[in-house]
Amino acid sequence: MKTKLFSLLCALVASVTCSSVYAQSDNDVQMGLFNHLSVGASASTLGYGFDVSMPVTPYIMLRGGLEIMPSFTFDTDVDADFDTPAGSYYTSVNLEGDTKRTQTYLIANIYPFKRSSFFVAAGAYFGGGKVVGVKGQSDELRDLLKQYPDAEGGISIGDYTLPVEKDGSVSGSIDVKKFRPYLGVGFGRAVPYKRVGFSFELGVQLHGTPQVKDRNGSINDLISRSEADDDFSEIVDKLTVYPVLKFRLSGRIF
Repeated sequence: MKTKLFSLLCALVASVTCSSVYAQSDNDVQMGLFNHLSVGASASTLGYGFDVSMPVTPYIMLRGGLEIMPSFTFDTDVDADFDTPAGSYYTSVNLEGDTKRTQTYLIANIYPFKRSSFFVAAGAYFGGGKVVGVKGQSDELRDLLKQYPDAEGGISIGDYTLPVEKDGSVSGSIDVKKFRPYLGVGFGRAVPYKRVGFSFELGVQLHGTPQVKDRNGSINDLISRSEADDDFSEIVDKLTVYPVLKFRLSGRIF
């Protein structure tokens, strides 16, 4: 009985000792210039992502990564306007949007205190200028252009127009700048003091005004149009900033 009690006591002491050493090692972690590295995985309104982070000082940490938006599709009806020898022609066409997008980023987390979890983030996103891909096909417009090959017009999206090919197909995209500043706030260390960390972030990616481009990357402004009421026009008119809500799980490698 005494032997079992002694063994249990030894196991308890060893457990407490190991826990203390582990906690002490976490507290002894010093954040200096690129002396630690963490890797992370995230889920956000930008899709899913992967990143690496390194400290500059205990107050500033740099993180760079990749965000991938999966391919989600949606349909919406858009206006088509044409001027023909027989007069003006108006109709609606169903087009498909695709959100597939890949972008990279470099962001600095700024912490007001040495072991603070609250941070202010500032940086930029690069690439991934296509916000939504647009495509569709209309037999009605194909027949119209076959009857009136010189008809002028196209698909109205925001203040832009997408041309329609002779076979009635439409293809283009809604694009933003390839360099987009980012500002945000959150809680969590980019490089955790412990081996594993979790962070939450809320911010905005500054898009500027989106532009509609055709399949060749050209921009076609509309001279005049009626107010368009479709999902693509809503994106062009309102998505000047992109809200970012991110949850990130990270692990310190060294």
